[in-house]
Amino acid sequence: MTPPGRPTLADVAARAGVSLKTASRALNGEYGVAEGTARKVLDASRELGFRPNGLARSLAGGGPSAAVGLVLPNVSDPFVAAVVGAVEDVLAPRELQLITASHGDDGERQRKIIRMLVERRVDALVVLPAPGDCGYLRREIDHGLVVVALDRPLAGVDVDRVTVDNLDGSRQAVARLLAAGHRRVAVLGTDGRLWTLERRYAGYLQALADAGLPEDGELVGLFTHDSAGAQRAVEAMLALPDPPTAVFAAQHMAGRGAMRAIRQAGAALDLAVFDEMVDTDLLVTLPVVVAASGPDRLGALAATMTLERLDGYRGAARDVVLPALLFGPGERYVPQDHAVRVPT
Repeated sequence: MTPPGRPTLADVAARAGVSLKTASRALNGEYGVAEGTARKVLDASRELGFRPNGLARSLAGGGPSAAVGLVLPNVSDPFVAAVVGAVEDVLAPRELQLITASHGDDGERQRKIIRMLVERRVDALVVLPAPGDCGYLRREIDHGLVVVALDRPLAGVDVDRVTVDNLDGSRQAVARLLAAGHRRVAVLGTDGRLWTLERRYAGYLQALADAGLPEDGELVGLFTHDSAGAQRAVEAMLALPDPPTAVFAAQHMAGRGAMRAIRQAGAALDLAVFDEMVDTDLLVTLPVVVAASGPDRLGALAATMTLERLDGYRGAARDVVLPALLFGPGERYVPQDHAVRVPT
């Protein structure tokens, strides 16, 4: 069923029984609107879920009439930057206004950013979400806002999403370490709240179970915060009476810290990383296994799904899960063409 359109100023005016100009003046707090009339207009706007069209005002001098909000953890992260580039490439031919904002994996900050974008009347949101429930988006979705999740699901709402098979990719990466003879494999991450890290940790545990090995809590560090914290965690593990002989870094930031700790200690540890590291000082010694998400394909697919929704596709929410791409020593993920087809 086609969802109702998002309420307009004309809808508010009709509900309040006033002219369009009066409704506009009341909502903008302008002088000369009777108190009772202003109250009726404000009540009508709340009942309808109306949001002021700040974007239309900002583009009053001319420009594109549609906009997409891109909500991400941190645009300085190489993975996220690649996602942004892919989304821009797909949206560019349509001349859509793209508004990018970062939440830093802070759920409350994300909520404020989304509220700002909704008030600016964006037509769609592409979100790489922060941890936490996003049920507050349900009303906007019911009013016609297009929302697509990428890399992580949006908890609390049923929307199109494109993710990677993090569990199986991690299972395969750790299995390669175990196949090489390792029995003491550590696992690292920077923020254990993240859905991607939860799935990758589950893959790590699955690989151990498949090999008949128990988990050792001393080799688990899922809340190291950043690369420096990951480096300290590996240094502490190397000081154990029975240290690890290999490390699975479930995030590239953790991989940076792990590799620096391994190099400084002069240890002969094998390293597997989920997603590539781009630091030039780490390229001398490469991980033995890389499980790549392919941020360009994630971004391109999310943008394509967004355009399909904006063009009128009204099917059930789609869940596209891409396989992780595994590479050995010296092999690298090569960004793919952004021409994509979305399974329906």
